[in-house]
Amino acid sequence: MPGSPVSAEAFAAAVGRVAAHKNRTVVVKLGGSAMEDPTATDACLKSVATLNRLGVTLVLVHGGGKPIDRAMAEAGLVPKKVAGRRYTDNATLAIVVRVLGELNQGIAKHLDELGAKAHAYTSAATFPLSGERLLLPGVDLQPIDLGRVGKVNRVQLPAFGNSVPVIPSLAIDTDGGWLNVNADTAASAVAGSLKADKAIFLTDTPGVLRDRHDPKSLFPKLTQVECRESIASGVIEGGMVPKVEACFEALEAGAKSALILDGRVPFSLLDVFLHDTFTGTEITR
Repeated sequence: MPGSPVSAEAFAAAVGRVAAHKNRTVVVKLGGSAMEDPTATDACLKSVATLNRLGVTLVLVHGGGKPIDRAMAEAGLVPKKVAGRRYTDNATLAIVVRVLGELNQGIAKHLDELGAKAHAYTSAATFPLSGERLLLPGVDLQPIDLGRVGKVNRVQLPAFGNSVPVIPSLAIDTDGGWLNVNADTAASAVAGSLKADKAIFLTDTPGVLRDRHDPKSLFPKLTQVECRESIASGVIEGGMVPKVEACFEALEAGAKSALILDGRVPFSLLDVFLHDTFTGTEITR
């Protein structure tokens, strides 16, 4: 029950579980509906700060889809889609960079207030993610141009010691310009580059479900092969497919495991470290 005292035995067991992850790198992706709920966001950042104090090495990658949508609407810009994907023109990119920068500073400030030294990244000159334009294969081998949308091809994150790097889902191209990057794929690139022990994706679902209408049909653990079979059979469908594919990217780039958790549930992140079992889906090679 909330407010119940924690026994010394339970406290010792919890600290022991967290201590087992000391000096192991964990990359956390925060985005989507999880960022829309102030209570869930606060609980997530309290979890990050707590783990940081106990010696777990953390990197936070974030998006900002809904705040960006609101800012575009306020500016009178209508989202444009090409082949089902968002197109980012220069006017849209300017809003994306501004909104992500504001969110980045806000997250870093909140972590600082919680006792975790955070390092915000908003300057192009020191930005740790480099990339190139993302071109999709089209009809007759003609590439589909998505504008200033990019993919990460290099991660250069300076040694950060006990601080928590907070990285927005952007990249810098060879000309020094910004690129808009999908937050899941940005987190995958960071997790792979750092050979993370865990890449944790906080989403707005309980995890991978056998039946997306039934939260109790959760898969607690899946291999890549099982995931691909489930995608082929249609069990994994819709918006869950790119989330699972982001897990594949992290694993293939060098992360040891990838987890999909419900970021709307307060302290779902901390649960992973405090208990032998947790609510979510772990994907392994």
